[in-house]
Amino acid sequence: MTGSSAPLRRLGMELRRLRTMTGRTQADVGKAIGRTHATLVNWEHGKTKISKSDLLCLMTELGVPNDVRAGLEQLRDESGPGAGQWAVYGLPDSLKPLISFEADAVAVTAFEPIIIPGLLQTEDYARAIHIAGPHTVAPENVEKWVAARIQRQRQLTGAAPLKFHAVISEAALRLQVGGSSVMTTQIEHLLESSRLDNITIQILPAAAGAHPALAGNITVLHFADPRSDPPLGYFDGPLGGYMISDEAQVTAMADMFDDICVKAATEAESTRMLATALRDIRK
Repeated sequence: MTGSSAPLRRLGMELRRLRTMTGRTQADVGKAIGRTHATLVNWEHGKTKISKSDLLCLMTELGVPNDVRAGLEQLRDESGPGAGQWAVYGLPDSLKPLISFEADAVAVTAFEPIIIPGLLQTEDYARAIHIAGPHTVAPENVEKWVAARIQRQRQLTGAAPLKFHAVISEAALRLQVGGSSVMTTQIEHLLESSRLDNITIQILPAAAGAHPALAGNITVLHFADPRSDPPLGYFDGPLGGYMISDEAQVTAMADMFDDICVKAATEAESTRMLATALRDIRK
């Protein structure tokens, strides 16, 4: 799934509903307006943004009432703002959907087994992570990708901040990313972030043993209206990531996260673990 925003996804759902009400196929409607079957599929799944002229043609072909058209046009317009700001960072295509949907989310839950989650990374920590992966991050892109990561973190502050619940493996606190100085600042940042009302940080102790996400990370994005915008999952690795929209799979990811939360230390215990890790690094 490579959609660009929640409004675009809602628009696609409405276009699909309106088409099915007519009993026509995507191929039939596409041919009528001079577009391919694949193009209709992408529009209806929120994968690509429909142009104003194409939307007008499509609504006319489907006989969409005038009172409905304004709402569809508004959804299309809402899917555009903010997208261009990320173009200057030269980000990989696999990351763009996450960033866009993240901007529309009201809450995000994430588990990381070995590193600090991106939304909580300091600039120096993020830089060290990117430099360590020259096969996936070209040297000339490191600073741009770091800047993009810091830009994303602005969603955690402001008038209506994103709610972020992160479970971090204890191993991530012990991995010397960038050296002791970088790790000192990073853990101090985690302690400061944990004091914010919209951020919850739990540490998964090594003593917790096996857990549901031993094989990788978990990210689930939640939206204001789960009926029209159901949660989405995201999974990534060294070679990129991908959005997960299948309801059963996203539910499984959310359940796995809940199970990990049970195994993880409480917020108060996690704060003490962070303080202990900080003292150990300073020694």
